Amino acid sequence: MVDADDLERLAKLLTDKRQLAEQYYARACRLVGQAQATPLAAMLRWAGETATELGNRAAIVRAAEKGGDPFGALSEFGLSTAIGTVSGQDRTRLIKDLKSVINRNEAARPEQRAEAIRKFFGKLTAAERSSLAIEQPDVVGRLDGAPATVRYAANRLLIERALAHEQKDLAALKATDPKSPQVTLLEKRVARMTEFLQPRVTGDGRSVPRQFLLFDPAGDGRVAEVFGDLAKAEHVAVMVPGITNRLDNYQDLAIDAQTLITDPDTKKDLPKTAVITWLGYDTPELGDSVLQAKAEAGAPALHSFRAGLEAAKGAKFALFAHSYGTLLSSKALQQGTPFDSVVFMGSPGLGANVKSVADLKLAPGTPVFAMRAPGDWVSYSEAHGKDPAELPGVRRLATGHSSGHSQYYIPNNTALQNLQTILTGDGCYQSFLGSPELDDEQFGASAAPVLVKELQSRVPQWKVGELGAVFESAIKSALDGNADLKTKAAQIWQALQKANLDGYFTKEDIAAITAKTLAASGDLIVKRYMTMSLPAPQ
Repeated sequence: MVDADDLERLAKLLTDKRQLAEQYYARACRLVGQAQATPLAAMLRWAGETATELGNRAAIVRAAEKGGDPFGALSEFGLSTAIGTVSGQDRTRLIKDLKSVINRNEAARPEQRAEAIRKFFGKLTAAERSSLAIEQPDVVGRLDGAPATVRYAANRLLIERALAHEQKDLAALKATDPKSPQVTLLEKRVARMTEFLQPRVTGDGRSVPRQFLLFDPAGDGRVAEVFGDLAKAEHVAVMVPGITNRLDNYQDLAIDAQTLITDPDTKKDLPKTAVITWLGYDTPELGDSVLQAKAEAGAPALHSFRAGLEAAKGAKFALFAHSYGTLLSSKALQQGTPFDSVVFMGSPGLGANVKSVADLKLAPGTPVFAMRAPGDWVSYSEAHGKDPAELPGVRRLATGHSSGHSQYYIPNNTALQNLQTILTGDGCYQSFLGSPELDDEQFGASAAPVLVKELQSRVPQWKVGELGAVFESAIKSALDGNADLKTKAAQIWQALQKANLDGYFTKEDIAAITAKTLAASGDLIVKRYMTMSLPAPQ
């Protein structure tokens, strides 16, 4: 029943009348003395406090219309809740000025754009920054260069609103179509957003608010979360994930970040350290992971995000990229995105143009590392170029008992120890000491790139992306040293049928591709035996 406009008009009336009352007070002091004029001073205080309170109540009413708890979000991160001191006219001006700064710097380099945003917010009062956070959360929450705490509050408000909206959608869908596959997806998304509003429990049992520099529920969802105190951090890691990462399964990425920041001895967060999960692009599914389009689209976003980050003076920033995220990171680095160290894990390649570290265009002396765990079929595929673990200038790290594609962050393991060492600069990392040859890790691994190229060459260009769904099972089949040629061909054929791509092949094609793949692997083995001066196998 309360009208926000009426409340603001009352607040303005009190503010205007207060100026007149001040004149009366000054006149009364001259005529009857300050002691006699004291009641007028009390009235002046009342008018000022009431105008502010009316403004706050008007803001509460407006926020309630949109959903969420703006004052709770502001308080959570220590921001001013006195937004009633910002008049409606001033709010309009602030929004207009912010849009003007964004538009003027739209074509600028990310560093210049972020600096312009920093200067804009630097001139605002605490109440004005808070006002923008709750008036324009969808803009401020993702605005690179805006103060981190302001973005945290804006994104918390967006999460609350998105959660309420999707809970409503979920209830409606369960009532009308309970067997729809969308029910499961919505349930997972609702579960994630519910978790976002709960505290993060650190390794030593403390509860701290979750901090988001980005939240966008549209499509598969985009998220960037900070673990640790970014403002005080002297060591910062930005984690860039790969294929099939979405809002609904984000908890897996969050677990990796929690593991990375946890000191294995004290179980507390690593001192003066922050870890950031950057799910800030539309990650591909298996079907389009062989295409570069999403990496090319996401690279400028990573560059902008990095430009907007601020930590302690002199802080070192590390880039930890995994899977398809290594391709995106490679493109961002080539655009000038600055990092002090880089680690590529389980990479399908950094792009056909990257032949060595020099092609990444990093600052001289920037250390670049790579990890390839045994059995990591994504690295074996080399779908986007040479695995960085074998590129000149890259230092390959040991991975301990990691295996496959997704075990680089498991606790109590060499791979994680290496990552924490690079992040903090404390200790010695363990280099990979084995043979650089793929086939020494798993028989036939060098055949994987041949298989990928052969399959790609036989489908139309617009269907290449759909092959991604075939590669994992096809490569695993090709690498199976216990299966004969006929069995391998049958397994690859079944994978193509499952992906509805068998129409582009005959069984004879698959037999020929399988034979060629194995021949490539066999040639490499023969060459290695010859190099070792041993007789080739018969």
